[in-house]
Amino acid sequence: MDSKESRLRRSIKARAVLGDDFFGGWEEHDATLFAKYATRSAPEEGKIIDYFGVRTSAYLHPWASHMSGFVHDSPPIPDDQLRAEAIEYFATLDALERAPSNSFTMAEFGASYAPWACFSAVLAKRSARKKICITAVEASKYLFGLIEGHLAENGISRNSADIRLINGAVATEKCTLYFPKVASAAENGGRIENGVTNVDYLGRIIEHEEVIGYPVSDLLPEGITDFIHIDIQGLEGAVLSSAIDILNEKVRCIFVGTHSRKIEGELLELFHTNAWALMRERPTRFSYTKDRREISGWTTRDGGQYWLNRRFL
Repeated sequence: MDSKESRLRRSIKARAVLGDDFFGGWEEHDATLFAKYATRSAPEEGKIIDYFGVRTSAYLHPWASHMSGFVHDSPPIPDDQLRAEAIEYFATLDALERAPSNSFTMAEFGASYAPWACFSAVLAKRSARKKICITAVEASKYLFGLIEGHLAENGISRNSADIRLINGAVATEKCTLYFPKVASAAENGGRIENGVTNVDYLGRIIEHEEVIGYPVSDLLPEGITDFIHIDIQGLEGAVLSSAIDILNEKVRCIFVGTHSRKIEGELLELFHTNAWALMRERPTRFSYTKDRREISGWTTRDGGQYWLNRRFL
């Protein structure tokens, strides 16, 4: 692996040459914010430990078995070389910085094994916050079953945080939906469907399981939510549009994983016209595939938008 200095320096140099075509969603000075929360860690067998000291069991990333026992000593710029890009880390840390000094309330929708809920809880706990509330919502029964173990290996329990885990999907209203059956941690990218189908949005033949869908209003705790991380594979526009009133009222910051150019435009219009400020953005990349039934199936790399509610400034 590259050293902290060489990888960061090369990323900055590459971005200076390639401009907006190089990743995006991060700035050179993010390294200072990231360093504020960095923690030195000793390697552990079977674990991948990030720059911030958060542990992830290697079996949760079967495509990265070569990283088992590895400790990252470089900031995740332009990415963490594993699963996420700098924009997501910046959004989470910036939201933490903007939250009250004694509390942090965060929700992760489309959580998988809840990496961002766990990351948030670890850093909130380390910054001596007395009140920590995390909500993780995941539709897959298999992936949902991995959440408590990931929290536990990072010292997050119901004694240290208010933990709300929901095996369900975020939706426009309470309803019955269908989600692809998952049998391993390698199976990411599933999306809920309104009806039973044998073919998903990517054109894959796949079996689905029944799941309850909940509106955002049913998923947020009482009071203000400092940060939402949402990644629901192409339904962001519909779900967030249906919830904009409660987002305006109760949510300070939100990161949205985006899955098509169309959704990006919808969200830009939605949040801008509702007095939110776009703090960071990275567009999706896609490859036109004529036999996909919808354009979100073209996406080859997800994008992201990080928004700040101006009502809380």
